[in-house]
Amino acid sequence: MKMRLYSFGSLLSAMLIVFSQASCNQSKETENKIIQKDILSTCNMAIQNAIVVDRVAAPVGSRRYVYASIAAYEALVPFYDEYNSVSSMMNGLKQGPLPDTSQKYCLDLVAMAAHTFVSKKLVYKEDTIANFRNRQLDFYKDKMSKSMFEASINYGDSVGSHIVKWSKSDSFSYFRGREFFLTKNNAGSWEQTPPDFMEAIEPNWGRIRPVLIHSVKEFSYEQPEPYSKSKSSRFYSITKQVYDTVNKKDSNHLKTAWYWDDNPNASVHYGHATINVLKVSPAGHWLSMFSTVARQKNYSLIETADGMMRLSSAIFDAFITCWYVKYKTDYLRPITAVHELIDSSWISPIQTPAFPEYPSGHSVVSSAAASVLTATFGEYEFTDSAEYKFGLGVRKFKNFREASNQACISRLYGGIHFIDAIEKGKKLGNDVGSYHIEHLKTKK
Repeated sequence: MKMRLYSFGSLLSAMLIVFSQASCNQSKETENKIIQKDILSTCNMAIQNAIVVDRVAAPVGSRRYVYASIAAYEALVPFYDEYNSVSSMMNGLKQGPLPDTSQKYCLDLVAMAAHTFVSKKLVYKEDTIANFRNRQLDFYKDKMSKSMFEASINYGDSVGSHIVKWSKSDSFSYFRGREFFLTKNNAGSWEQTPPDFMEAIEPNWGRIRPVLIHSVKEFSYEQPEPYSKSKSSRFYSITKQVYDTVNKKDSNHLKTAWYWDDNPNASVHYGHATINVLKVSPAGHWLSMFSTVARQKNYSLIETADGMMRLSSAIFDAFITCWYVKYKTDYLRPITAVHELIDSSWISPIQTPAFPEYPSGHSVVSSAAASVLTATFGEYEFTDSAEYKFGLGVRKFKNFREASNQACISRLYGGIHFIDAIEKGKKLGNDVGSYHIEHLKTKK
């Protein structure tokens, strides 16, 4: 009898423990609320608009995206037991503020506050972000108690402030005041290209602190093909390949080149008039693409935050690594080689960006992006509408790698890169992506 009573008591205790745990879990789920789980896709569009209007160079744009994305993720992660903070993984980032457990929060408002606090501090067009934030605050204000509204904003802003402070230690402001790059005028070295003959863009970007990788010198790269005027040389062959590819005037190739152009510093000349063309950057294109995918696949708030943080981090580090190699190799652009060896009147279909050729920046960035997204979310078909508002329609892809490969080859179609820069850029981007996959662990 005692044994039976003991067993029944044990069973009753076990049932009470399970019931208690379930009640705690249910309480934890209901104590906070989510109104717009796709808010970060909307935030991304706001910062993209500000970056496009600012016309900053592509690497600079990637810096704005990454810090805003990390802020949103770090603000959310304390509310999700299955996710880790990245503060111990990122270079120089310390543990940030934690929410007050006695308060209730609107989690998407928290994320929006953190994201916009950072983006407003980093863009030039602060009003663009401020106006977006105020519209969102007006939307949220009557959908929760005053205490939840204020607690959510205050906590999000505190995380944003923490990330802004961290961003100031990456040497950006120091190196941007030392941008002068002396053109060497050696055979095979980079030189300014038509139509604008701009000075080299961001020559010190390879010295900016990455967010995750310890050093750009961790990644090996091959030297580009030696310059040669000989028609029997491989250099002449890859130059002729660019020239012949462009001269075919394949309409599909041209459309692909324009779709992935993503040059935020492009311009069009009409006589003496110069018109600046507003375009999204590679980082903006990939983040916009992921935003669309997140909505199409109905990702949760934390899944979207995790994806944007991972993607923007890989892109930021990829730009730094790529720029380090670009200014180390100091390699000429195809338009320079074609003018010297084949046709002095030749013009590339898309404008040649103002920095050394090797490796292809879009190839490095896109390969890193595809590696990280595939490892995190898998393979599936999706529609990319990032270029729709720029008049370039939408495109469907079987997976992220297909999109990346198309971005890479578009540089040959556009006449701005040799095939070697594309292929070696893919490898470097995949290496950066693999590093992020191995070292950035957000799931417990």
